[in-house]
Amino acid sequence: MTKLAKKHFNGWKWAFIVLLAAIVISGAVVVHKATAPAPAPEVSRPVNASDTSLTVDLNRKQVNALSANYLNKFLKGQQVKYHFIVGEKYATLVGDTKFMGIKVRFALNFVPQMTKEGNVLLKAKGLSVGQLNIPLRFVMGYIAKNYNIPKWVAIDAKKKTVLLDLNRYSRHRSLKYSAQEINMADGHFRFLITVPTDN
Repeated sequence: MTKLAKKHFNGWKWAFIVLLAAIVISGAVVVHKATAPAPAPEVSRPVNASDTSLTVDLNRKQVNALSANYLNKFLKGQQVKYHFIVGEKYATLVGDTKFMGIKVRFALNFVPQMTKEGNVLLKAKGLSVGQLNIPLRFVMGYIAKNYNIPKWVAIDAKKKTVLLDLNRYSRHRSLKYSAQEINMADGHFRFLITVPTDN
């Protein structure tokens, strides 16, 4: 009887020790994570003189092929589809929206401009939705809220602009991209691709 009681007591003792150890270890992990310094925000490395750069010249057809290829991959498995087409005068976003419960196809025209940071700013200039008179801001707001847009694309419905942030697009890639020339009339587009050289 004494040996059995001793074994029963030792079992509870070990269970208590294991539980206490688990509490102490969990507490230590929580304290360590809470007091650890926050990770520094990622900053895009500036282009150095030693980096290797090359320019790529594209025509309208090539830009549209690249756009279609990127969007086909990005929107794979998504229900909502849209297209981005560069024409002779405008860059046009074609998609669907709902207005008063009716599904309508729209074509939103933009005039592309190059920013000093090497990004592309699209300024909305017109909207085509058949016979319906839908405000431009409404459609852009609808796109921003309901469309699956890449993180490096920023829509500002109030200013009626879309920013294609190539700096942000390049942030997690080995190659850095920036716009050098946008000539809609001639259908000529030049981009700078930089290969960083790690010293």
